[in-house]
Amino acid sequence: MLEVFEMTSTHVMGADRPARPLLRKRILVCGKGGSGKSTLVALLAMALEQRGDSVVVLDGDASNPEGLVRLLFGLGVREEPKPLIEFFGGTRRVTCPVDDPAPLTRVGDRVPVPERPIALARELGAEYMLTRGVLRLLQAGKIETYGQGCDGPIEKVVRDLLIEDAVVTLIDEKAGVEHFGRRIPERMDLILGVLDCTRESVSIARRLAEFARAMPPGTLWLILNKTESEAMTARMLELLGDLGARVIGAVPLIDGLTQTALSGDRLDAHLAQGDVEPILDRLETIAAEAG
Repeated sequence: MLEVFEMTSTHVMGADRPARPLLRKRILVCGKGGSGKSTLVALLAMALEQRGDSVVVLDGDASNPEGLVRLLFGLGVREEPKPLIEFFGGTRRVTCPVDDPAPLTRVGDRVPVPERPIALARELGAEYMLTRGVLRLLQAGKIETYGQGCDGPIEKVVRDLLIEDAVVTLIDEKAGVEHFGRRIPERMDLILGVLDCTRESVSIARRLAEFARAMPPGTLWLILNKTESEAMTARMLELLGDLGARVIGAVPLIDGLTQTALSGDRLDAHLAQGDVEPILDRLETIAAEAG
């Protein structure tokens, strides 16, 4: 199936591939609801972990009450890490990026976080992260109570949480494109649009491409997900038209994923490994070429 992408990929393999070009990169993963964003984030994180890269996964989906904590650690809602928005003073202090575009700051400090990034071990207590080896899971915040209000403050945490450590940061965003309206992607190095095989995903991809005109060239890339056949992949590429050049890989419909979701077990790191590894190769090439 991946032969479909050979004309749009320039893989750099072996000794020619720069060492760890994704370190200190922020990668935002977005798409329509149900496209498989969280699953893909988990698969990418585990593949990076196996390569020896230190990985921080930031759960930026304020609506999903579980997801990554189960996919990566096999845990439930009660074991989620403490929301980062509390580290920054909670929703009474952190403002919506639309109402107040000023950058995120620490409590008692005027220096914006993007100007002095967060040092994980020195600043964040263990309650703010789940850790396994070189992988850490952080959570921006969740909608937890009726009438809690706008999730804009949580989105500001997503936008501005830059990390001092040499890590790859993968950010799982909520469904849709609302975060683009709030300019959340402006501090991202790469944006990955996850497309399941639906016309709705094609429409979202076109909208993402429109938004990408305001970003540096080479920021937005697309991944096809839940592909059931080569014919389905070909049909998606046909529907995407010129946007097909932005597709950097495809992940098939994973056998047994539904059973894993019902059991609550951690996602198997080897699921779709052969499809995820070429995507990482391509991302490394893109990051290296961008400098």
